[in-house]
Amino acid sequence: MNAKNARGELMDANEASDWKPSRPLARGNAAEQILEDLRARILSGTLARGSRLPSETKLAEAYGVSAATVREAIRGLTTSKLIEVRHGSGAFVTAHPDRVLADSLQAVIQIERISVAHVLGVLGALNTYAAEQAAVNGTDEQLDDLEAAADALDQTASGQDASTALLRFLAALAMASGNPLLMTLCGFLAGLQVRLAKERSGGMLDRKVTSRLSKDRRRVLQAIRARDAEAALAAARAYQERSMKVVLNLPAVESTTG
Repeated sequence: MNAKNARGELMDANEASDWKPSRPLARGNAAEQILEDLRARILSGTLARGSRLPSETKLAEAYGVSAATVREAIRGLTTSKLIEVRHGSGAFVTAHPDRVLADSLQAVIQIERISVAHVLGVLGALNTYAAEQAAVNGTDEQLDDLEAAADALDQTASGQDASTALLRFLAALAMASGNPLLMTLCGFLAGLQVRLAKERSGGMLDRKVTSRLSKDRRRVLQAIRARDAEAALAAARAYQERSMKVVLNLPAVESTTG
């Protein structure tokens, strides 16, 4: 549990008088060990978003290292977008679960050179599950948002980029599922799918591409509206299979996402 100060506010690391390293540093790269210690505290919530880290001087004293070593660890956390250094104020935790997960997934995709088909396959499985759950868990307001997103996508003018409207539709579908993790995963992979589609179609996702799937999207929406989870699952599966074919049949430029 995060400590609070006398005002009942979340206490930052500078205010916590008992702050100390999780464990003594071992032999090896001290900066890397400090980075991992602070990273673990951030991801566990011990250092909550918005908290200020101890000053470089305090960290150096606590770990028994030079300020330069601490500075190297801080740079690593900044590069990972876990903290933000504000001139004159210090380093603050800015980690957001969505961003942390997205960065991790992006690293895996680049390192393993995951294929486009694999990315689309995973997104399809997630969106299919999202549709099934939306039929069960989606509120009337969320389903209204989903329908409005489908309408906006269908109404995109010819020659205009439909990527924003498509992302809105996929985000509304994930939101209606009621599963926060699903929202994060689908959000990242949907963004990647749209980027790949745009790359393959000359830098813009034209309405003529998304319009090929309009009837399939409407079947998904209709099944969700009817609160028929089985029908929503089947309709979403058909939509994703068609969507994958549409994207993969665009003039191929990249064979991987790396």
